Amino acid sequence: MGPGEALPYLPALLAVGVSGYELRQIRRGRTGPAARLLCCFGFAMGAAVVILAPPTGEALARLADPFPSLTAPAHLLGRELKMVALYFLVLTVFKLRLSGPTVTREERWTGRGHGRFTVTALVVCAVCFLAARPRAADGHVYAHGSGRYAVAAANTVFTLYSLWCVCVFVLVVVQHARGLSSGPLRTGLRLLVASGVVGLLWAVWGVTAIVDMLGTGSQPVGHSTVSVLLSGCCLLLAGLGATAARWGPLTERPARWLRAYRDHRALRPLWSALWTVLPESAVLVPRRRGVEFARYRRVIEIRDGYLALRPYVHPDTAEWTAEALRRHPVPEERRAAATEAAALAVALACAGTGRRRHRTAERVGDTTAPAIPARRDRVDAEAAWLADVAWEFVHSPAVAHARARAGRQLAEPG
Repeated sequence: MGPGEALPYLPALLAVGVSGYELRQIRRGRTGPAARLLCCFGFAMGAAVVILAPPTGEALARLADPFPSLTAPAHLLGRELKMVALYFLVLTVFKLRLSGPTVTREERWTGRGHGRFTVTALVVCAVCFLAARPRAADGHVYAHGSGRYAVAAANTVFTLYSLWCVCVFVLVVVQHARGLSSGPLRTGLRLLVASGVVGLLWAVWGVTAIVDMLGTGSQPVGHSTVSVLLSGCCLLLAGLGATAARWGPLTERPARWLRAYRDHRALRPLWSALWTVLPESAVLVPRRRGVEFARYRRVIEIRDGYLALRPYVHPDTAEWTAEALRRHPVPEERRAAATEAAALAVALACAGTGRRRHRTAERVGDTTAPAIPARRDRVDAEAAWLADVAWEFVHSPAVAHARARAGRQLAEPG
């Protein structure tokens, strides 16, 4: 079997893989009651995808050559298994929303109502399909005369039931996700919502089978290429969402490295400006120490540069900074970073000319110097703050105005 023939089985592999993972967690006692229903969904959907895959239909056609009437019911079986899988999917989100120490009346009524609705849809779909007496050949299901309307009716029931189940799934998950704080659980629910949206597209694609049957009296036995891609994307997102709560140990180290790398790059403009004026404060970091150590050293060097700039702080720094912020207002959440960046720009301008402040200005105190917030508990928080200052230092019009104001003042004689 080549790669092209194996592609239709990829969604089944994803569905069974998620079910196997959840089943393993159940045996270890790490999941709730909804996980059992999710396992049933995965196994049923995996079986349906395998039966409806085009290579399976071709294999069944060869095996059932003496009895060609058996191939069409296999198509019906795949559709019915998919509806059963969606039944378990809706029960899963109902359990997610209504789960408690005991089975409530609402939960019992909801489960029974959904069960009756599912049984009705399964029976109607099967009766309509079998009443048409379709036949399968050359990878298609054929029906003639009034039989095409019966098969189209079965397809309509299947499509409407699929849309209803997926809509219920998305609405319940969205409702459950509201109010949750950021974290793996919220991320997982968002991925499940994305999976549901793709599932809606997958269900809508079922309308093409209705149109084909009514127009030509035939429809493909298995999934089309579009259906395979939609189902694969849907089940991949569902698998990621179902396992998101346990990503932490796997993603913690890459996320920490990525955050350190991003902060290290964000701090470069600020570090470079200080290094240009005060090169003696920089320390070459060996490559083998890693990006986290490089970020740590960059934070330390920036803070050392702040201290080295204190003799160059101009007495009018606060006035020029306030003027710059009046002319170029910034949002309140960025005001503190912009203020520090403007004060730093003025001090760098003074340091570039080699002018130290007058001794009488030393009595002004540290309020005229670039603000140094209280030391934070984590390097991450300190680097994030300095990254905000670096962004304002490069992009803020207020900082540019304060720098230009200082330049004009320093250019005056005396």
